[in-house]
Formats: sequence, structure tokens, C-alpha cells
Amino acid sequence: MENGEQKIFVWCNFSEGMDDAILHGMLIALTLGKELCLFHLLDRKLHESGEIAEARLRGVASKISPLLSTIKVKYLVRDQDIIDSLKDLSELYECLVLVGHKESVSQLLPVLQYAAFPFLFVSAKMNIDEIYKRIVVPVGYMKKSKDLALWASYLGRHNGAMIDVFVADEGSGLDQKTVKSNLFSIQRLYGKFRFPFQVIESHSPTWKLQKASLSHALSLKAGMLIIAASFKPTFLDSLLGLTERKVIEKSEELSVMCVNSRRDFYTFCG
Repeated sequence: MENGEQKIFVWCNFSEGMDDAILHGMLIALTLGKELCLFHLLDRKLHESGEIAEARLRGVASKISPLLSTIKVKYLVRDQDIIDSLKDLSELYECLVLVGHKESVSQLLPVLQYAAFPFLFVSAKMNIDEIYKRIVVPVGYMKKSKDLALWASYLGRHNGAMIDVFVADEGSGLDQKTVKSNLFSIQRLYGKFRFPFQVIESHSPTWKLQKASLSHALSLKAGMLIIAASFKPTFLDSLLGLTERKVIEKSEELSVMCVNSRRDFYTFCG
């Protein structure tokens, strides 16, 4: 497979949800004008045949290629450790985002910390295009808030999406000043482009913001939520349902993008 072009990768594990993940990946690829790549990682425990897996993906690619006349559709099968695969996807194959069905959360979310690109977890079967027209971005005192907002801007610019900037309330003090600074930077960025956005006061502190932003996103019926994954949930986080996995489990038909909070990610070109 040729390199050099940014790609939307889809996690293809031949499960029931794979077709839904591919549909979402197709829409994202068309919207951003990027190549689409179907990706399968061989399961060594099952002694999978690479030739058979490639043949299956080749068949899927041949069916969807006529539907995506403006972008290239490729496929990739690898037989290696998943962490090494994530490194290769970014450094060799220009992965911009990895799309996977929510049924793959238990396998993918723990390794997000090794990825230099976000994971997009999806499940909706109907009205998929409406999901990416409304995006919720939580903005707290964390520096990563700016990265979440940057990714939202890609869909805002290329899909005319409405972005809800969901802002934390830290009362007073240094944390609140940081929230305002992050918000100012985001508003300045968004002001350079022609897509609608609105600032919504959450009345929640940063540590509760993901759960509050989920509630807001669910009220929209169709939408996408972008969050940062911390990888170090406390017992209290788990008890209160504040972990990324809990957010995804309760997200219903929303699409949820998780961004690695530990690493810089590859940015959109074009």
C-alpha cells in the first residue's frame, strides 16, 4: 500500500458492527477528502490466515470503491503486536483517525495511550450524516481542550457542523483563569473560519465535565462528543461513571472521539 497521503482507518475485525464502522469511516473520509483504509490485525491466538483476511478485505473494498469515486479505498492486514501496529499506522501510513465500533472499546481503548491519532467509536446505523453535523467539545483547564477543539474544527470547516463549546466552571482562582484562556484561544481559532459555534456554560467543574458534556450531547439526539482519555481513572471516577469507557457505554447512538491526553496527535493537512 502506498504511503504519503493521510488516511481514515477503520478497525475491521469481521464482527457484526464492522459494516457500521465502515459506513462511518466512509463518511468521515468523504467529508475530509482523505483516503479510506480498511485495517485488520491478525489474531495470533486464532492462527488467522493473512491471505484469507486480505481476500475478505479486498472483497469489501471492491464493493465500496464505486460509492467513493472521489477518494481511494485501500486495505491493510498486519501480523504484529497492536502497539507496534499503532506506531506504524501513524509513522508509515499517515493515519488521521481510527474508526471502530463501540463493541471494540475493551480492546482498543487501553492502547489509545500509544496512538498519535484519535479513536472514533461509533454505533449508529441510521442517519449517520446527522451525527457529524453537531459536535460537543468540553473545555476545562486541561491543555488538551485545545486539541479537542482543533479536531472539531476539521468537521466544522468541511462539514458545516455546529460546534457546542461546553465550558467548565471552576468558580474563581487560577483554574478558572486557565479555562478562560483556553476558551479565548478556541474562540480565536474558530473565528477564522465560517462555521457556526456557540459557547455553553456547563456549571460543572472540569473533573465532572465529561459526564456533563455527555448529558448535553445526548439531549441533541444525534451528535458527536470529543473527549480526552486520561488512562488513570481513580476509584471515585469509576464509581461516579466518569471514566471514558463509562462515557462510551452510556453514549447511546452518539459517536465518541477519544483523544490521547499524553501525546500530540497528527494534524489534518489540506
